[in-house]
Amino acid sequence: MNREIQLLTVLVVVASLIVGASAFTTGSVERSSSVDVVADNSGLIGLEDGTSGDLVYTNSTNALEIDFSQGGGSGVNTAAHFELGNPTDATNQSAFNITNNDASEHDITVEYTGVTESSDTDANIQFQIYDSSGSSVGTLSEESTSATITNAAAGSTYHVVVVVDTYGLDTNADLSGTLNVSV
Repeated sequence: MNREIQLLTVLVVVASLIVGASAFTTGSVERSSSVDVVADNSGLIGLEDGTSGDLVYTNSTNALEIDFSQGGGSGVNTAAHFELGNPTDATNQSAFNITNNDASEHDITVEYTGVTESSDTDANIQFQIYDSSGSSVGTLSEESTSATITNAAAGSTYHVVVVVDTYGLDTNADLSGTLNVSV
């Protein structure tokens, strides 16, 4: 029996050496990909200007842009209130729309980062987001910088109204920033 155990031990050691010696140290796998760059309204996250005239538009690179100097002025007035779109009828009158153009449901996060910090704690620029029934699904501003649309179904569109309130600000205030929409 000792001889059988010795023989079995030798076989196990030899098998281990063979398996250990057959491992590979490098490998390569190639896959194809298809990544087309398209206009904002056709991307996986579609962004399309609404009914706000020249202030919200698709620029020369087919990207959505919000620019209060496009209307002929150089910005917004002090002690004033502007609405791009209509909060009571956002589905028909929005500054812009966000559409989930993917075939799958996603959570869509919308973030706004202002270029300057202010001691003012009022929400001076707001992005109010509404679903297709006109119900509010989130609001973000330079003070509360993000909102998430949960479970955005494939093909669903959300309507955004931009509200600018400059009461309490002086002519040195800058509400400019970057709007980021992500899944």
